[in-house]
Amino acid sequence: MKRIILVGAGHAHLECIKQGSHPDVDWIVINPSRYQYYSGMFSGLADGTYTLDETRIDVKALCERHGKMWIEDRVIRIDAANKQVVCQSGQILSYDIVSFNIGSNDWEASTPIRVTIKPNYRVEDAFRTFRNAVSPVIIGSGAAAVEMAASFQSNGTLVTLVHEEPLLSGHPAGPELAARLDRLGVNRIVDRFEKLDGKTARLRSGRSLETDAVLFLGGATAHELFQVSGLYCDDRGFLLVHETLQSLEDPSIFAVGDCSTLLAYPETPKNGVTAVRQAPLLVQNLIRFVNEEPLRTFRPQRYYLTLLALGHHQATLLYGRFYQTNRLSWYFKQWIDRRFVKKYMV
Repeated sequence: MKRIILVGAGHAHLECIKQGSHPDVDWIVINPSRYQYYSGMFSGLADGTYTLDETRIDVKALCERHGKMWIEDRVIRIDAANKQVVCQSGQILSYDIVSFNIGSNDWEASTPIRVTIKPNYRVEDAFRTFRNAVSPVIIGSGAAAVEMAASFQSNGTLVTLVHEEPLLSGHPAGPELAARLDRLGVNRIVDRFEKLDGKTARLRSGRSLETDAVLFLGGATAHELFQVSGLYCDDRGFLLVHETLQSLEDPSIFAVGDCSTLLAYPETPKNGVTAVRQAPLLVQNLIRFVNEEPLRTFRPQRYYLTLLALGHHQATLLYGRFYQTNRLSWYFKQWIDRRFVKKYMV
C-alpha cells in the first residue's frame, strides 16, 4: 500500500478528500483545526449575511465519510530524504507522496492588537476583536482589503483603510470602489503603513494613527515550513513547483494554492481561485503518480471572475478589465459561495 499525506485542508485538498480514491492508497489528512473556514464568505461574515457555522466545513467528518484518516496537528518540518513529515506534537509520519495546501501568512507583529485571519480558523476571534475595537484599521489596497472595509463598515464597524497604492492596482474599477467606500463612510488614508509602535500605526508621511486593532490585508507571505526543510523556494519562501504541481527537486512532493509558486507562471495570483482551479488536476496527478502514469500540467487562466461584496446587498463583478456593480452581482456571489461550501457538507 502507498501512503498519501495531505497537509492542510485548503480548497484543493477538500476536493482530494472527496474525490481521491485508489485501492492501493492509504490517505492521511493533517490539519491544525477540525474546521476549514471558506474565505470567500468572510465578507458575508463581516457584514452579517452569514453565521460562523455557515462559513465552515467539518473536515474531520468529511474525512470519515470518504475513508481518509484524520489527524489534528501541524506539520513543522519535512524530511524529504527519509520521506517523513514532523508534526508539532512530535509525531513523525512516513509518506510515499505528500501534498501541501496550507495557504499563506499575512504579517508578523508581536503586539496584541494584531488581528489575523490566517490560518483561517482564527476568524472568529479575529472578527470579534475587530468589531469590539474603538479605532480599527485595515491595511491594504487589493480586493480583500476593499471588500472587508466595505463589509465591516456597512455592518456598523467604523473602519479606517490605509492604502498606498490605488485600489485594485489601478484596475478601471478602482475609482468607483473608492467612491463606494467613501459613501459608506470608510475613513480612507492614502499613505504607506510602516510599522506598529504599541497602539500607534506609523505611516511613511510621518502621520500616526492610534488604533486598538489592525487587520493587515496587504499581500501574502510564506510559511517558514519549506525553507526550514531545505526545499527549493522562490525569493519570498514559497515552494517552487512545476506545472505538474510537483516540487522542483522531489517529484513525490506536491503543493498547490497560496503556499506555492509556479516556476513557469510566477505571477499567478495567490488566491482561492487558483487553488480551486488546481484541485481537479491535483486529484488526477496524485493518482497518476501512484499508477506511474504521465502527469498532466496546469496552466493558469489569463482572466478569472472576481466578485467583491460591498455591503448593503451590492457587489462588484470583475472579469479582466470589465466590471459592474449591482445587486445581481451580490446574489450571484452568494449563490457561488453557498454552492462551494455545500459540496463538502456532510
